[in-house]
Amino acid sequence: MKKILKLAYFHFKNDMREFDSFFWSFIFPLILFFILVSIFGSMKNTENIDLSSLKVGVVYEKELSGFSKIIIEKTFNNVPFEKEIYENVDAAIKKLKNKELNAVLYFPAKFSLDFNTSLMGLKKKESNIDIYYVKGRSDSNITKDILKTFFEYVNIEILKRINETSAKKIKEININKVSITTLKNEFSYKDFVFPGILVLSIMSVGFFNIPFNILFAREKGINKRFLIIPINGFSYFFSLIISSFLMVVISSVFVIIEAIIMKVSTKFFSFEFLIFYIFSIIIIFSLGLMFITISKKLSTAMALINIIFQVSMFLGGLYFPVFNVSWTIKWFVYINPITYLVEGMRRIVGFNLAPFQNHWVYIIPMIWGIFSIVTFSVNYKRVMGYE
Repeated sequence: MKKILKLAYFHFKNDMREFDSFFWSFIFPLILFFILVSIFGSMKNTENIDLSSLKVGVVYEKELSGFSKIIIEKTFNNVPFEKEIYENVDAAIKKLKNKELNAVLYFPAKFSLDFNTSLMGLKKKESNIDIYYVKGRSDSNITKDILKTFFEYVNIEILKRINETSAKKIKEININKVSITTLKNEFSYKDFVFPGILVLSIMSVGFFNIPFNILFAREKGINKRFLIIPINGFSYFFSLIISSFLMVVISSVFVIIEAIIMKVSTKFFSFEFLIFYIFSIIIIFSLGLMFITISKKLSTAMALINIIFQVSMFLGGLYFPVFNVSWTIKWFVYINPITYLVEGMRRIVGFNLAPFQNHWVYIIPMIWGIFSIVTFSVNYKRVMGYE
């Protein structure tokens, strides 16, 4: 183990002496982060939303009756949403979290009683309605605001149609806005792009440093020399991974320091985020190992890797949402593991822009990771130049 760590140190030292390696791994992510936030920092989330496509889940804890039933049904006839009835609020909220609904409207069991008795002047008591929505999702926020507006209009219309004496006895419908998550109220570009810059710093090492070092050593015949010296090829390979991991960690620390100065969300600095960050390193390093098998020639392999890097970076949504692109290229967005890694980091702090469920941010990258490791393992001897 001591030999491996010593060799990893020399790998790291050698990479630090190379300007290209130092610049792309450490300096470029910092510069790019600063430029993107400076230019797009004031950008808001402006999705084009068709109101007729919005869906609201409606939950009646107890069936409405009397005036409340008549008024609410008439109100729903004018609401420009598709409505689905659910038996319990938990089922509706689950659909909301999975982006199958845009908001949930919940009528408590006492709504009809409180509303009807208040309307008839028998009892001055608020009738409550709960609107569940997801902060950070513009479609959900818009749905919530429109529902709130409609019910405020109902209050106004009721008061307009009764005399002044009765109006004093009536309590309005109280609309409670309930967020089901701890997501941000509005779109913050610096919080959006921060995970993208972290993934970029991992990609710079995983896509370039690891393949280049192994391919260069193979092309120069360095790998074969490990067959006749005490340090075997596995030790060399493992030391390279340790060195690359150290480079990623240092690069990420610089990015995090810059992010703290820019005041990104503190929710990034959690144990859950750390675990997903390490998961991302493992997946991206695995992809880097698979890329080594592309070609025996260093120049050819690095040219192809550079193309894959650029496409994966821009169609992975590192800097901007990419889910509204044409299907001629959208297919790559959905098979690209980078898409799911950066989306997974964003969902930890509340961004939920991608149209897929949470488990996919683990499943797709894991499939790619396993496939990459198997591909590299099968071609290990050829990749290392032993045959």
